[in-house]
Amino acid sequence: MPSFFLQLRSLCLHSALAALALCAAVPVAAQQAWTATRPIRLVVPYPAGGGTDIAARMIATGVADHLGRPMVVENKPGANGVIAADYVYGAAPDASTLLFGSGDVISLSPHTYTNYRFKPDGFAAVAPIARIGVVLAGRPGLEPKTLKDLVASVKTRQYTYAHWGPGSNGRVAMEIFQTQTGAKKMLDIPYLGTAPGLMALLAGQVDLMLVPTPLVIANRGKLQVYGVASPTRYAGLPDVPTLQEQGYPVNGDIWFGVLAPPGTPQPAIDAIRAELGRVVADPGVQANMIQQGLQPDTSDPARFGDFIVNENHRWGAVVKAADIKIGG
Repeated sequence: MPSFFLQLRSLCLHSALAALALCAAVPVAAQQAWTATRPIRLVVPYPAGGGTDIAARMIATGVADHLGRPMVVENKPGANGVIAADYVYGAAPDASTLLFGSGDVISLSPHTYTNYRFKPDGFAAVAPIARIGVVLAGRPGLEPKTLKDLVASVKTRQYTYAHWGPGSNGRVAMEIFQTQTGAKKMLDIPYLGTAPGLMALLAGQVDLMLVPTPLVIANRGKLQVYGVASPTRYAGLPDVPTLQEQGYPVNGDIWFGVLAPPGTPQPAIDAIRAELGRVVADPGVQANMIQQGLQPDTSDPARFGDFIVNENHRWGAVVKAADIKIGG
C-alpha cells in the first residue's frame, strides 16, 4: 500500500506540473498571435490604371473584408518600381506597409539599375498572387496585320515602342524580340507606367508596345494584336497565339506577389499570408482574375522566397545574354 500512495502522489505531481506548463503556454501563444491594429498600406510601384494596380486593388478588397482593417492601395511610381521597393524595404517591420511586388521590380531591376538600396532576397516573402502576360500590340491602323508581316516590316524600317521603364520587362522582352527577328534598332519611349504607355499607343504616338493582358482585354477592338509573349496562351485571351507558337520564344511573363520589410515578425507574415491565400483560392476571385487577364497563382506560399531567387537568376541570364545595359 505505501508504494501505491507513492505512485499516486507522483502521478498527481506530474499532472499538476503538466497543467501548470499548459497554463504557462497560453500567454505565450496569445503573445504570438497577430492582428492588424491599423490600416495596411499596399504600395504599388506603378501609377493607377495599369495591370499591377488592377491586380493589387482586387486583392486588397478581399483581404480587408476579413482582416477587420482596411488595406489601402498606395501608388508610388518611378524608376521601374525601384522607388516603391526602396520605400517599403526601409519601412517599419510591423506589417503596416507592404509591397505589391512584381518580377519587373524584384527580378529585373537589380540587373538593369545601379542606384537602389533594397536586396531582392532581403524582403520577407509573404505570398504569390498571380502571373500576368504581355501581348505584342500595335497602334490603331498600323499596317502590318499579322506577326509575319510585322517581322518582315521591322527589318526594313524603324519602329517606335512604348514601355514602362528602362529596366522593365516591357523593354527587355522587346529587346529580345528585336534580336530574334533581326529588326532594325527600334526607338524606345519610356513612360511612368503601363497605363500612360498604352494611352500613347492608342493615340498613335508610338507604333508598338508589349501590353499587359488586362489592358489588351479592355482595349482589344482598338489594337493590332500580334501574339502573347508567354510560353503558353492565357485563359483570358484563348484565341491569341503565343509568339513562341509563331517561331519567336519571348517569355515576358510577370509575377505578382506581396512582400514585407525585412524583419517583419513571422506571426504577422503568417496571418497576412493566410488571408491572401484565402482570397486567391476563392473561385469568384479566380474567375475575375482570368476575366481581367491574370493567371491566379496558388502555389505553395512557403516556397515563394525560393521562386523569387530563381526568377532573379532567370532574368539576370536574359539581360546578360541580350547584352542590355541601362543603368540609372
